[in-house]
Amino acid sequence: MNRLLLIILVLIAQAIPATAESREKDLDRWVDRELIPHVKHQLLTHPRFKGETVMFVVLKDNAPTPASNELAISLRDRVLDAAVNTPGVSVGWQHGGGAATAGTIDCTRDNVHYYIGLELAQELDSSYSVSVRALDLEDRSWVAGFGKRWQGQLRAIHRQAMRQSRIDATFLGSREVPFSLAQTDLLAASLAHDLSCALLKETDGEYLVVADLAAGDGAPLDSTVELAGNNLAGHAAIELTEDDELGNAVLRGKAHRIDGSLFQYWLTVTPARDDAGLSTLSASAYVLMPGYGIDTEDTIDATRPPAIDAAAALGNTAPARRSVSIPNAGQEALLGPLRIAVPADVSQCGNRDGAGHATFRRASSVCSLLVTEPQSDAIVFFIGYQANHGLVRFGGGECRDRTAASVARSGRDMRFPIPRTIAGGGSKETYDWLLEPDLDTYYAIAMTDARAARGIANHIDRLPLRCSDAVRPGLKGTELQAWLNEFAYLAARSSQHFDWRALQVKDVF
Repeated sequence: MNRLLLIILVLIAQAIPATAESREKDLDRWVDRELIPHVKHQLLTHPRFKGETVMFVVLKDNAPTPASNELAISLRDRVLDAAVNTPGVSVGWQHGGGAATAGTIDCTRDNVHYYIGLELAQELDSSYSVSVRALDLEDRSWVAGFGKRWQGQLRAIHRQAMRQSRIDATFLGSREVPFSLAQTDLLAASLAHDLSCALLKETDGEYLVVADLAAGDGAPLDSTVELAGNNLAGHAAIELTEDDELGNAVLRGKAHRIDGSLFQYWLTVTPARDDAGLSTLSASAYVLMPGYGIDTEDTIDATRPPAIDAAAALGNTAPARRSVSIPNAGQEALLGPLRIAVPADVSQCGNRDGAGHATFRRASSVCSLLVTEPQSDAIVFFIGYQANHGLVRFGGGECRDRTAASVARSGRDMRFPIPRTIAGGGSKETYDWLLEPDLDTYYAIAMTDARAARGIANHIDRLPLRCSDAVRPGLKGTELQAWLNEFAYLAARSSQHFDWRALQVKDVF
């Protein structure tokens, strides 16, 4: 009996420290008790950081990344907030928000010398790790003596956050994270900040600026010059006047199309006369404007509305067919044109039941094939708009719940099974992503970058899945508009790795 009691006591004693240790390894507890105090102490006492400005970023493969996940960015933000609230620590100004205080202009915080980077990763043993290091931007080296690392298991709420993609607003205005049309106020504030700092460095002459507020017609960036001018005046960087005779410089805005819906917007202060003795100053940021990049011009003034249907332009009273501009169709194509083919054998339709019928979740289904000839090795996704029923994704022969990705090989026909389609009325290639197509429309989306392809796959996962002949309710209306707008953004970010083809079919089935 005594021996049994002794064994029990030993087991209890062994369990107690193990429990305490597991609690100490909780991620949130580690961030609050170890990471934040370490970062604050190092920023205040380490000689490398004395008088220097730092910026907090998320790392991926040892490099700052503009796109990460909810967990990594939220952890970074907790450390960032602690640093911002620590007297004596200088945190870099972030375009579009962040550490800057409204109504102030502090150009000294534009010169960032160090990145404090947080990297979240899954290890080979299925545990997770968080590493925090400091990168010297001048000599591209890690700062010795600075750093913390945690490794352990994530709680369910953390794993869920890690699965949620998120864009890092630190990079807002860059090509990778362009401003959206809902962020024109942030765009104006960001450009005004950059111009204010450029103006404050000028020592020759004083700028008396007239804002060029050329009347627009309701286009998204009509108000940007006026908003930026108000911000500039608030920073006391320039003096504005409405008198063209008194002004010695002009504030103008111009958008240049980069690719598809991606534009670079320039805000410029230009001397009104050659003898004014003033320098031309400018600032720029990237903006995503779906529907504004569908012509062949390289420059626009961002004051005209998106192109409308040609029939409406010729006086047809029918409403214009709305579309969203998605970059890269027909530009150095990764894919050949799409066509529909009849399978030579039922095995080409994917899974079969015991009787040898293609399943597609219904044993009686017989598929069709979407066929294209890849011009380059790529990862390809297939989706489709069902006339009057919305946009869906296709699961392929396996009909998987997650988005089906196919690997294409250059020069070899690629065949993808879709629900049975009989193009009795003919088919034609299309270069539009219409919100309400009149015909069934099939899209093939090609990516040559695996990381960008994962982002596209996660976005396509939000579409309803169709795996049978039966029409499945898909995304329509405002939900489809929102999905396409975000898709345009993802495509613009990865335009050098992205292409698509589309085929409209009058299905008589």
